[in-house]
Amino acid sequence: MRSFTATLALAVIVAGCTGDPETQSPSAPGRNAMEALIAFARAPSDSTWAALPLADRVELGLGDTLRARRSARALREPGAWKLNVDLFRARAGTASALELIASEQGRLRVTEGLHPHCASGPIPPPEGFADLKRVVVQPRSTNGCLDWWTVDAFVNGAGTIEAITLDLWEP
Repeated sequence: MRSFTATLALAVIVAGCTGDPETQSPSAPGRNAMEALIAFARAPSDSTWAALPLADRVELGLGDTLRARRSARALREPGAWKLNVDLFRARAGTASALELIASEQGRLRVTEGLHPHCASGPIPPPEGFADLKRVVVQPRSTNGCLDWWTVDAFVNGAGTIEAITLDLWEP
């Protein structure tokens, strides 16, 4: 028999996956950068890549850790977005922010700032990127924390993406 406390904890975990109602709508430069990233992820082409406001060099990471630096030119190829994952959130293989965004058939939610990590609190930005705007794309709804993911773009004042991280919930 499950205790009230255990039932309440389970309800909080599931509710945490729907998102935090206090998150902010992104400013125009941040929203434009994320919309360009979503467009490129869903339909990689010369025109969608040309509209993507990337810095000359972009840091790619998992969670709060940067794992690779790529030139904007290299990121024209979707394969350049893949990161080798030795062990991240109980997963191994490769991970790609583009693949996560492209795989979401439902509606996406774009916000700015810190966001819940499904059932736990926000994680900090990667070192050196705390002063940039964090623009976030996530599934609008999930069936639970195992379906939860986020792609965070760290955007400077000019609307240029300097870093992109992805995060997943641990299975």
